[in-house]
Amino acid sequence: MKKLYIFAISLISISSFAQQTISFEASEGFTAGNINGQQGWITTNDGGTPPVYLTTQLVSAEMATQGSNSLKITPDVPYGPQQSPVMGGFYTFATPLTYNSFTQSFDVRLTQKSSSSSDFVFRTVNTVGTGGIVTYIDFSYDGKILIATAGSANLVNTNQTWNANTWYRVKIVSTATGIQYFLNDTLIYTGQPYSNNNINRMDFVHDNYGGSAYIDNIKINNEASLSTKYAVKNDVKLSIYPNPATEVIKITTPGKIKHVEVYDMSGKRVDVTLNGDQVNVRNLSSGAYLLNVETEGRNFTEKFIKK
Repeated sequence: MKKLYIFAISLISISSFAQQTISFEASEGFTAGNINGQQGWITTNDGGTPPVYLTTQLVSAEMATQGSNSLKITPDVPYGPQQSPVMGGFYTFATPLTYNSFTQSFDVRLTQKSSSSSDFVFRTVNTVGTGGIVTYIDFSYDGKILIATAGSANLVNTNQTWNANTWYRVKIVSTATGIQYFLNDTLIYTGQPYSNNNINRMDFVHDNYGGSAYIDNIKINNEASLSTKYAVKNDVKLSIYPNPATEVIKITTPGKIKHVEVYDMSGKRVDVTLNGDQVNVRNLSSGAYLLNVETEGRNFTEKFIKK
């Protein structure tokens, strides 16, 4: 049986408007071979003094979507399988990203999907103090695509799947109202930052079971927040009222409401009850909250005030 992921939440405040593209090309200063030490990238180390870094996470010319090279993260056999995704490549930003105002996108291709395959995880984190994971998408060994979102100790199944030896474009869009995860320009999940930490590092990691992942064409803050394909789909609207509310919030949406969750502004889930299209909020303390509504095929997040 594979892992159960639990994360810590903490708060920090930094500002950033960084814009960047990484395609692992010679023109960017990369050379074929070990990624460790190249252009701000490091690999997992053994924790010793001095630390010994993995040499198996590579700038590779085997696969690419942009130019000739990509980052290949692959098992290091002597270390054996790990209980969590800690093996791979890490990039520290010169200027941190604002957790609720950034975009990140990249191409990924995995070579193996089976019970002996690795989970490949792509996350953004803050490593200062207690730090915390901010975004997290897991291409699981069994073909599922899982997400970490605020208020949940377990990974959430997006009900999307991936296939081996296929390129996918992942895009993550974070705004003041929540985080949207896209796969090939199709929205697959809307949630909240796992922690409200600004981001100083992005990780491309695995748990050292089997198979490899190729990552290419990483873009930070230089893509439009919404694709044309999603903009067309966005004709489907959701509204809530009254806002501010004292006792109940009524949800208006064309789709059938399957599930609702409410979070306070620290990311803690709070108890509410759903009755048809109405959410009972009378027991909540006064303040601001985020209402996540799951309908058939869509997720929406709306901010409301409880009087």
